[in-house]
Amino acid sequence: MARKDGARPIGAALRASLTGVAIVAVLLLIPAGLLPGGTWVWPNALAFLAAYGGVNGAGNLALAIWRPAHFRTRQQSVVAPRERRQPWLDAVGTVALLVVVAAWVAFIPLDVFRLHLLPSPDRWATLAGAVAVVVGCALTPLAAWENRFATPNVQDQSGDGQRIVTSGVYAWVRHPIYLGNLLLFTGAPVWLGSYASLWGSALVFAATIGRIVMEERDLRARFPEYRDYARRVRGLIPFVA
Repeated sequence: MARKDGARPIGAALRASLTGVAIVAVLLLIPAGLLPGGTWVWPNALAFLAAYGGVNGAGNLALAIWRPAHFRTRQQSVVAPRERRQPWLDAVGTVALLVVVAAWVAFIPLDVFRLHLLPSPDRWATLAGAVAVVVGCALTPLAAWENRFATPNVQDQSGDGQRIVTSGVYAWVRHPIYLGNLLLFTGAPVWLGSYASLWGSALVFAATIGRIVMEERDLRARFPEYRDYARRVRGLIPFVA
């Protein structure tokens, strides 16, 4: 029985990781293979998928095994149950953003192999993009490891004993998951060879600022100590902003 119970979180983590990387792989590799001048064997995309899947997979496994409650929190839908009182703007906006992100991922191979809207990144820019992706992917499991309340939506968790987390990566930045997403969405198009696709990063940045404003308003209203935390720790970029 113990073996079966131990296998359950591992299976859930593997399913979550494989599902995520499979969706991204379909959006990248199928357009790349079908486009004139494209290829089914796109080295940069394969390396990106390996890094993206590897870091997320390792993070999910660690959470599922040693922080199962944290892992379950991260696996919630972007649309929370009604009793969680998620703001309608957050639910609608997040779903709309996911649709835009899917279109953006599919646009990257279109630009790389067909449109060529801007010159391709050089080797150093590509390397910087790869580092940004790896760091960005790592920030989400690092944040979830510390914070059991790091849901993928804005919701009322007062009944679950929600508190302000200030340890780990939260000692350096108040919104490490959002910082990780911005690094991922900025680094990915550069690593894959499309400066023009950075428009997607601008959209994610705008949506992130909107989500942060919504979350901070809620946290400041419910946790008086959050104001002091916000004075001590930067929002998105350590030591800067």
